[in-house]
Amino acid sequence: MDAAESIINDYIETLENEEVIDDSEERELVTDSCSTKVLNNDDQPTDRYRFVYILFYLFGVTSLVPWNFLITANDYWMYKFRDITPNNMTMVVRKTQFQAEFTSYLNVATAIPNLIFLVLNSLYGHLMPLKSRLQGSLVVITLLFLLTTSLVQVNSDDWQNTFFIITMVSVVIMTAATAVFSGGLVGIASKFSKEYLAAVIAGQSLGGIIAAVAQVISLAFKVSPLHSALIYFVIADIMLITSFISYALLYKIDFFTHHVLRGAGGMATNRHRDVSMLLVLRKIWVYAFSIFAVFAITMAVYPAVTVLVESHPVTKGTDWNNIFFVPVVNYLIFNCGDYSGRLAAGFLLKPLNQWLIAGASILRIIGVPMLMLCNAQPRKHLPVVFLWDYEYIIIMIIFAFTNGYLTNIVMINATRVVDLHEREKASSVIIAMLSVGLTVGAAIGMILVRLL
Repeated sequence: MDAAESIINDYIETLENEEVIDDSEERELVTDSCSTKVLNNDDQPTDRYRFVYILFYLFGVTSLVPWNFLITANDYWMYKFRDITPNNMTMVVRKTQFQAEFTSYLNVATAIPNLIFLVLNSLYGHLMPLKSRLQGSLVVITLLFLLTTSLVQVNSDDWQNTFFIITMVSVVIMTAATAVFSGGLVGIASKFSKEYLAAVIAGQSLGGIIAAVAQVISLAFKVSPLHSALIYFVIADIMLITSFISYALLYKIDFFTHHVLRGAGGMATNRHRDVSMLLVLRKIWVYAFSIFAVFAITMAVYPAVTVLVESHPVTKGTDWNNIFFVPVVNYLIFNCGDYSGRLAAGFLLKPLNQWLIAGASILRIIGVPMLMLCNAQPRKHLPVVFLWDYEYIIIMIIFAFTNGYLTNIVMINATRVVDLHEREKASSVIIAMLSVGLTVGAAIGMILVRLL
């Protein structure tokens, strides 16, 4: 009797200590969905016409729209911050302080809030429903990008300082909202099969290709900076608005709500349990280090060093040298290589061993001195070893491909070594470490430029 009584008491104590599960968001999702059969039917719905997969691809593109389209419109910013003093309305061209420092300010205005809000999202994101986080962040990004678009045709020559402040403040807020959106997006994609997370990651790279292609086309047709920027920003606005509407429609699709609610069996009973950050870190710390290494190494030379690389001297005076070399090689080829790597990783998903992945991530550091030994100008200390364009392009393709490949491998595997209810937290940690790598790499890049 004593033994039985002890067992009963232990069981009662276990029930009393069991976590209370908040299913408010699940109820909200069921209310929003087209039917409640997602909870009452054991059969898994199918993704008809791959609609959810396509939307995840779109969301991946959208998650980096602010960065890709703002950085690509370099000619527009140079026009907005040109010297408009009467004594300089001549053929003499010189860079103003705003023109010389704008890109640096833009990097700071994106790197710092991105890191801060990704960390905050990983720590406290669970306190706000995922649907509210993603929809709210999309609203903020869209409104601010509409503001940016509206300022294209506004003559800001007489108030450049105010225009600069407005631009930087909007970029900071957009970046913060983008960090929240990206962290939540990867978290929700991790609850589906690996191909859906791969779609998000590949979509992020595709956004860079779209922006780079738009830049090359505008250069080919010699479109004015204002018109090219207007085209860039209108495209971005359309993508953002489409993403907002599409995300709302997702909650009407049984396939989507099934995975969010049940997570392939049991998500509804696990998703709101307290997730130990320390426990998640113990499981994924090797992957967290790997993603940090990948992006710290990449950002150490891209774009700080690579943007300085010039075509072979024999092409001097040609359009390839003067106009197309940097946009095509530094932006388009890099983004295509990165995108190819992410696609390949989604199909192969090898290696699976976390230590091999970490080793491959560190091995990419070989690309840093190789790119520094290309024809980056001006330089004072290092010799030029890889002078020909084809040598630089080959190095760039390999460097970009491995960046995309390892990014996808890490992102997918990191969400597969944790329990189902820990996946959102794990993906937030990985995204936060990615941002840390970006920030550290950018700081190192400033040093490496001086060592050329």
